Amino acid sequence: MSSTPRSDTDEGRYEYRVWGKQRDARKLLAELASETTTETVEDCYLLVDDPAVNLKIRDNALKIKQLVDERKGFEQWTSDHHHSADTLPSPYDEVFERLRLDRAQSGKKFDLRKAIARLDKRSGIRAVFVTKERRHFRVGEIEAESTDIEIEETGEVLRTLSIVGDDLSELSALRKRLGIRDDENLAVHHVIGNDPDD
Repeated sequence: MSSTPRSDTDEGRYEYRVWGKQRDARKLLAELASETTTETVEDCYLLVDDPAVNLKIRDNALKIKQLVDERKGFEQWTSDHHHSADTLPSPYDEVFERLRLDRAQSGKKFDLRKAIARLDKRSGIRAVFVTKERRHFRVGEIEAESTDIEIEETGEVLRTLSIVGDDLSELSALRKRLGIRDDENLAVHHVIGNDPDD
């Protein structure tokens, strides 16, 4: 499935995401942060053949992130949460309907894993269920996070760190201070999408 939908949202924020333990960067973020929170979340990523589209299901809503720009090594993504097929651009409205995500929202019995299993293999979609242990940091106007992502299918745990914001100068300065400037910027769906048999 390949089609980049148009988004009616405002310009997205810039993001830089690196992978690995990043112990020094994590420690420094904790020292710099004015605010820190933690959470555990479960996501189901729907991997498609368009690298500029990141689809995931959380709490029975379909979230679409779209890559709209790249500057100074940062990627700019728009982000929309959809609770109805009516608000989704084609072809993702069909995905929402085929998965029947509206059932859970109307209080009806719903099992996402069973819905995913019923997806036609010709749909071009691969589902990856993950659990994230995430720590959020606030550094000035920048949001940062360090996350451990466990892939349900393999049990593998991936570690990632990201910084997100609107001001490229501030982001670039923090990236340099954290010592991650030379690390490759890779979005989550690019990394978890690697075939486990590769």
